Amino acid sequence: MLEFTDAIIDQAIVHYIGSTDANDMILSDKPIDLSNELLHNLLRDYFISHFKKPSFFSFSHESSLDLNEVYSFVSDFFDDKKTLVETSTDIARHLKHVTNHPNIKEGELYIVSLKGCIVEDELADAIGIFKAETKDKFLKVSRAGLSFNLSCEFGVNIKHLDKACLIFNTEKDLGYKICVIDNTNKEEAKYWVDHFLQVKMRDENFYKTKATIDLCKGFVQDVINPQNNFPKLQQAEILTKTRDFFNDNEVFDQEKFEAKVIKKPEVIEAFQEYKKSYEAELGYNIPNEFSISVDATKQAQKFFKSIIKLDKNFHVYIHGSRELVDRGYDKEKGMNYYKFYYEKES
Repeated sequence: MLEFTDAIIDQAIVHYIGSTDANDMILSDKPIDLSNELLHNLLRDYFISHFKKPSFFSFSHESSLDLNEVYSFVSDFFDDKKTLVETSTDIARHLKHVTNHPNIKEGELYIVSLKGCIVEDELADAIGIFKAETKDKFLKVSRAGLSFNLSCEFGVNIKHLDKACLIFNTEKDLGYKICVIDNTNKEEAKYWVDHFLQVKMRDENFYKTKATIDLCKGFVQDVINPQNNFPKLQQAEILTKTRDFFNDNEVFDQEKFEAKVIKKPEVIEAFQEYKKSYEAELGYNIPNEFSISVDATKQAQKFFKSIIKLDKNFHVYIHGSRELVDRGYDKEKGMNYYKFYYEKES
């Protein structure tokens, strides 16, 4: 869980990183002036509002964490050994060094220090690294006497974030807690996560399980709903079967999950499309097969409570098979009804 209600930008600096030309880079020598409250709040929203469904990563290296460049740079900053200007310059040069794919785009690199963040109930400062590559066209209207002039300008749309990471100053010995966003195509994505940051998921099976459960929950809420002509009973059924699948299996296999839980080809297709958009927002591609974490499954049990609310009179908890429930319409009373089958009453 991330909480940014009281978070503020302490300092921010921006550099320019070109494409494949080794000398195509401009390094700033001082932070951005954040005295304008409107600018500060706009940048704050731009940098942190996109981290809605965090999965946590940590720095890694095949030999030693100290040999991971970005880990070393941010450690010097957190330990007050270097200023933000010095740290950001080191980070920018390292990013430029690994920017060698012909399809990698030029863009501005923002390095930001944040105070007052809460990560998994712990107060922690953070340093953020953001690269803005996509430019949108904007119309600018200016008044000239009794008439108006229009001009076209290019700029960054704050509703879109290309590449980002937040590094929280906690659990340094484990490689820090890190959240990552990468909204670029898969061919060039590896350079940000694997070559520049060199990060891996923390407790991989736990977060893979958690992310997949959150995916299934979101799919049921956003797609399998009455607005899309799915009855509430079908919502309850898929949630129950999802719960049973994670409880009864040691390995998550997406193809097996789709066949056993979702079943209908058109709904499976909708699930696969939803997964793509979910992964884009998450900044991480969930594998189709992984070992299920018992701890993550236990934590998620509260999400599997299937409740059907009938007007203000009844709350029905569905724990078992849909075959034991009938739904119909009584023409005489002009009302819907449910019929439940059971053997014992307690």
